[in-house]
Amino acid sequence: MADVVTGPTILQQNDNRVTIKLVIVSDGTGTTDPIIFGDVSALAANTLGQSVARISIQQLWFSCSEGDGGDAFARLEYEDDDGDIPIITLVSSGNFDFRSFGGIPANTSSNTNQNDIHVVIPSTVDSGNTFSIIAEFQKIY
Repeated sequence: MADVVTGPTILQQNDNRVTIKLVIVSDGTGTTDPIIFGDVSALAANTLGQSVARISIQQLWFSCSEGDGGDAFARLEYEDDDGDIPIITLVSSGNFDFRSFGGIPANTSSNTNQNDIHVVIPSTVDSGNTFSIIAEFQKIY
């Protein structure tokens, strides 16, 4: 059996922003391969034809079902071939608004592949735990 992944689905996109939704229903084994949430190469270029170089997290809305308690959380990470770089852990449900300080900036380290954002589900989750994440990203060219 495998996790049931719906999305990522682009809800809104323009030259400046993209809003993406992802829903994961766990099979209870966690993710062996991170799930790509913010795939920079898949985003639309701007009206000048420039490709998106990276994305910055502006807002997050999330719900991680509790299962038998405490084991349902998700982690967002920047992709990196030297070992992914943690961004934030999502527990229970809530929302974050990072716009007052410009958002969580994209990782611009010298490592490769750092522009995409992944969702990681731990191996301790219960079968049937559901993770819903909606994020608004600023597109940076």
